[in-house]
Amino acid sequence: MNGFKKLNNLTGWAVFLFSLTIYWLTMEPTVSFWDCGEFIAAADKLQIGHQPGAPLFLMIGKMFSLLAAGEPDKVAYWINFSSALFSASTVMFLYWTIVLLVARVYKSESFVAIAAGITGALALTFSDTFWFSAAEAEVYSLSILFTAIVFWSALMWERKNDDRWLVLIAFIVGLSIGVHLLSLLVIPAVVLIGYFKKTARATPFGLLKAIGLSALLWVLVQYVVIQYTVLVAAKFDMFFVNQLNFGFGSGVLFFLLLLSAGLVAAIMYSVRHKKYVLNLGVTCLTFLYFGFSAYALIIIRANAKPDLNLSDPDNAYGLYNYLGRTNYGSRPLLFGPTFDAQPVDVKETGVEYRRGKDKYEVAGEKLDYVYGENMFFPRVYSSKPHHIQFYQQWMRLAEGETPSFMKNLKFFFTYQLDFMYWRYFFWNFAGRQNDVQGYAGKMEGNWLSGIKWLDNMRLEKQQNLPPSITQNEGYNRFYALPLVLGVVGLVFMFKRSRRDALVVLAFFFMTGPAIILYLNQDPMQVRERDYAYVGSFYAFAILIGFAIPAIKAMLQRVSKPSLALVAATVTGLLAGPVIMGFEGWDDHNRSGKTTALEWAKNYLNSCAPNAILITNADNDTFPLWYVQQVEGFRTDVRVVNYQYLSSDDYIDQLKRPMGKSAPLPVSMDESKYVQGRRDFMRYVDYGIQDSVELGELLSVLTSDNNEDKLPMNDGSYENFLPTRKLKIAVDAAQVIQTGTVAEKDKDKIAPRMEWEFNRNAVGKADLVIFDLLATNNWKRPVYFASTVGEETYVGLDKYLYLEGFAHRLLPLKRSAGDDRSKTEVTNSDVMYHNVMNRFDQRGYKTARYLDPESRRIAKGTWLIVNTLSANLLTENKSHMARNLMLKSVKELPLKIYSIDDTLVRLQTAEHLYLTHNANAADQLVKQTADFLNAELAYFGSLGSDRFLYYERDIRAGLFVLNKLQLLTAAFGKTELSNYVKDRFEKQKATFI
Repeated sequence: MNGFKKLNNLTGWAVFLFSLTIYWLTMEPTVSFWDCGEFIAAADKLQIGHQPGAPLFLMIGKMFSLLAAGEPDKVAYWINFSSALFSASTVMFLYWTIVLLVARVYKSESFVAIAAGITGALALTFSDTFWFSAAEAEVYSLSILFTAIVFWSALMWERKNDDRWLVLIAFIVGLSIGVHLLSLLVIPAVVLIGYFKKTARATPFGLLKAIGLSALLWVLVQYVVIQYTVLVAAKFDMFFVNQLNFGFGSGVLFFLLLLSAGLVAAIMYSVRHKKYVLNLGVTCLTFLYFGFSAYALIIIRANAKPDLNLSDPDNAYGLYNYLGRTNYGSRPLLFGPTFDAQPVDVKETGVEYRRGKDKYEVAGEKLDYVYGENMFFPRVYSSKPHHIQFYQQWMRLAEGETPSFMKNLKFFFTYQLDFMYWRYFFWNFAGRQNDVQGYAGKMEGNWLSGIKWLDNMRLEKQQNLPPSITQNEGYNRFYALPLVLGVVGLVFMFKRSRRDALVVLAFFFMTGPAIILYLNQDPMQVRERDYAYVGSFYAFAILIGFAIPAIKAMLQRVSKPSLALVAATVTGLLAGPVIMGFEGWDDHNRSGKTTALEWAKNYLNSCAPNAILITNADNDTFPLWYVQQVEGFRTDVRVVNYQYLSSDDYIDQLKRPMGKSAPLPVSMDESKYVQGRRDFMRYVDYGIQDSVELGELLSVLTSDNNEDKLPMNDGSYENFLPTRKLKIAVDAAQVIQTGTVAEKDKDKIAPRMEWEFNRNAVGKADLVIFDLLATNNWKRPVYFASTVGEETYVGLDKYLYLEGFAHRLLPLKRSAGDDRSKTEVTNSDVMYHNVMNRFDQRGYKTARYLDPESRRIAKGTWLIVNTLSANLLTENKSHMARNLMLKSVKELPLKIYSIDDTLVRLQTAEHLYLTHNANAADQLVKQTADFLNAELAYFGSLGSDRFLYYERDIRAGLFVLNKLQLLTAAFGKTELSNYVKDRFEKQKATFI
């Protein structure tokens, strides 16, 4: 037994080292996209990220950041490495978990358990979702590690019959709250393990009681510990501050002392009266609170007012809202409206409080709409226009048709459960079509096994697949072999150990389909959400491990047990980890990838010194925060996230210095924009014909005089927008003095900027933008990110000029007849200098793999390069256009991933010819023509009944082929033109 224990431990550590090596080799060396930039910046300086925070992750990340040894550009590397370490540790615990479970079936055959553990653990190592999270600084790798430790500890508790394991489990669950709440979903599996441990004969009623107990424990942690403990502390604090005139935090301190005294008293009482169950329960609760205490970091650091301090939870009420994710709104779960239901009333559901100067103040009422028509289990509830369109298309609803309950259920099963869960599950264990974001089309983002007859049943025909699929790095064909292993393992587990099978299935369900039930996601998510369900993929890897004893049992009927074990192990490894590793390597290898880092620096380098850059969304902001906060790059630029501008706390932060950036030029004092005031100001047409000076309008919008407000039915008064026609008088001397416009362009300066605000209400974010524009007076350059939504520009489109990745606000006159959009107008000399001398785009060549976000940015870069080249040629600066195109061809990727890419390649080829880069243009034309020929040939093979479904792509492909043929003919490329023409005529004959 000791020999097996030593071998088991050594093998577990070997699996850990192997997985760590894989993740280290494929790890991103610096910041990546989405939340990673924010997490790294927050961890490096212990700052406050978005709700509900991850304080333990930040503290651990801070420890790893110290390994950078004072080199700021290495901080991201080491925090990324922490994810690799956590993930490898998870694989190790999975190995030990499988060994524990298999050893209970094969008590005398230790090598079977070890072989099963290795196979299942390595299957998780190379699973798509788990591997992705292991290579970047995100919370999911640490979260699943806690989940793995809890499940393994539950098995050890069952095996050793020592309740101290339960105390450890409670502590780990408490700690996990400070990373991510996904770990709480393992509680039902732990309860089932306990039920089977205490029960000799399981019954349906006993199982129901166990499930009920697990639900109770989950509610205890999710609501009582996490939220209501903080809410009660907040109530105490309000009483102490508002009634007893103590300082902020005094009531919280008193409550914590009271809670601690209560726990100590309960433990002493249980010891004195020998109440074992009470003692165990209170001890577990105490350790749960110990783990949860990591959240003290949030309120402590919020009071320190760091540069990143989202939601500013510096008091108990702020922390309660922070934990409750109030900024993200709510969604119905069991009862609620459908997307077309109309509100009939508004009800008050509570009161919002904010921290005042020395008291808590009422910030407003919590209001909920009351709908006249509601449905049980509503899944189609979002009233956003693009969501409504998606619902109608998915459920095939006529315009104005209300979805029935059955169609609502169909949406749940076919979209939420199938498309948003099972699709991800099969990515991991059957195979993947490509890495393109999936929106329910048959050519992007689906699972695909590689078994043609099986894939034919769900997708388009699989013969002669186009390059958009076969040349995509995410084209991973597992032939469903890992899936088959898991199913075989499940059947075997049910036969040999039904109790363990039920426990693993409970684990699988709660960390997979149950999340779908709870989240009730709306459609058209901005990114794939597979990372949320990695716990269920972990559970399935246990079943893959159980395939080894299952295969051995079958083989030993015809061979010796030792040979059967070897054959089963080799079969399991080849059908699972080996094929998953080989197929998945290219789209998980992020070594050499620096595209997010360079994107952030190029964005900031698009701006003049001391600029104000207005951004939106994650990828326009978080990488920029990283390079400023961690690497100290271009801290003179103040990045303003439009999404957060509706928060008074965020506005306060912008009014303070940050790095080398001066405070934002906003004239309003806090009383004008504090929470609950001027959140929404509707437009009321007062018949004003002339444009109104923005400064004057701002005075009206921020006035506290009832004469400037709109009377409401309840007797109150609200500020409103009396006109949408706005203007700013322009002082040409001031504009030149501040360097906004060069002296040589003095005649281009407009005497006033006039525009129309393009919405029916002014939000707090718009109010801040108005104040900034009116107060700044051209002292600081103002830029708008080129990738933000139209609402962010507040109607100023015709005064925006590209200077790189950002549009600069310039008071210039447009020539008569110039109807170009903001994406076509450049401040050419400045932009040329930025692109040629300040942009670093080497990461496109050093990266082993370009993820979809990097490709999106590369495509956007080609668009602005083509735009600048066109304008340079128009301005008779052909030598500059030539240099620009030469540099871009050398640095930017030209691989084609989709038909949309070919539209950009068409523009690029044209500008290469125009700038006398004929060889590069010829190669690009041929590459594009070959790609389109293969894509269109595939569409043609589907049959005419499918042409309408792909009409947009077919039309775009034929358009580009035709244009390429005409382009090459125009530049005297007769042979190449004929080459393209042959392909165009052949494809045109198929479709027209």
